[in-house]
Amino acid sequence: MTKTWRILAAVSPFALLAACTDAAKAPAEAAMAAASTAVESLKGDAAKFAPEAVKAVEASYSTAKDLIAKQDYKGALAAAQDIPARAKEAMAKATATKDALVKAWSEAGESLTKMMEAAKSRLDILAQSKKLPAGMDKAALAKAQTDFASLQGGLAAAKEQYKAGDWSGAIAKAKDLNAQGMDLLKAIGLR
Repeated sequence: MTKTWRILAAVSPFALLAACTDAAKAPAEAAMAAASTAVESLKGDAAKFAPEAVKAVEASYSTAKDLIAKQDYKGALAAAQDIPARAKEAMAKATATKDALVKAWSEAGESLTKMMEAAKSRLDILAQSKKLPAGMDKAALAKAQTDFASLQGGLAAAKEQYKAGDWSGAIAKAKDLNAQGMDLLKAIGLR
């Protein structure tokens, strides 16, 4: 009988501990693990292209962590459950923003490149001609050539800016260069 009492005395603290554990603890910890993975997945492009959505997800995650620390497992479970879905939405928003920027850069760069090819061809023809068209003199041709060189430098700078990751800035610069290119085309008689 004493052996049975010893085993019972040894096992009963563990049985009491297990009985006193909050039933929501395990689901809350599982939800926090999933939320942690979701938040970690937002470190790359999502943080760059959808920073507001990422901050909102991180704030929710921080709230859930605070609730776990306070042992409010039901509250933590409620706060953490929607974090993976919100992280997925943030990733989708980032992808859409990135795709829109890539498309805008492609369109702006392609338009500017075609414009510059036309301007270079026209400037080469004007530089070789013995007589300039009406309304254009050598000074106007020299200014047009200088403007063209400035556009080339600006396009190279915009490409570098794009490669460095400042996509919005590069697109804005390309649009500005496009407007300058239109002025150049008018000056050399192509518009």
